[in-house]
Amino acid sequence: MLLRSHAAHAAPNHWNDVVGATWRAIARGANRAWRNAVTRRELATLDDHMLADIGFTRGAALDEADRFPWDDSPRRRQPLRISGPSLGPSLGPSVWQRAATAWERHRSRQRIARLDAHDLKDIGVSFAEAEREANKPFWRS
Repeated sequence: MLLRSHAAHAAPNHWNDVVGATWRAIARGANRAWRNAVTRRELATLDDHMLADIGFTRGAALDEADRFPWDDSPRRRQPLRISGPSLGPSLGPSVWQRAATAWERHRSRQRIARLDAHDLKDIGVSFAEAEREANKPFWRS
């Protein structure tokens, strides 16, 4: 008798747990889809410089905006493939080469920031272009 009464009380609680977990899962999925839709819509409205800062191109942002809201699987990025006589058929630059390139970008951007209006005019660069280049982080090309 004790087992029957326990089973009678356990079944509704289990059923309520299953239904509650199902609705919570549906709510989490809907919330994630809503966040995806809003984020992708905002991503499509960013200007090219903001997109470059986060590593997107205009085409990639528009492609991302065209995805379904419930499609939240990450897109695979294509690996960097640089070929050359000293690098082999498909090897990218080494860590040291990338560090040297980043250091050179940093140094050249510091030099651009120090130029006055006359020097900028001599090289055919506006103040706004120089300021934009000088404010880029060193890891952006």
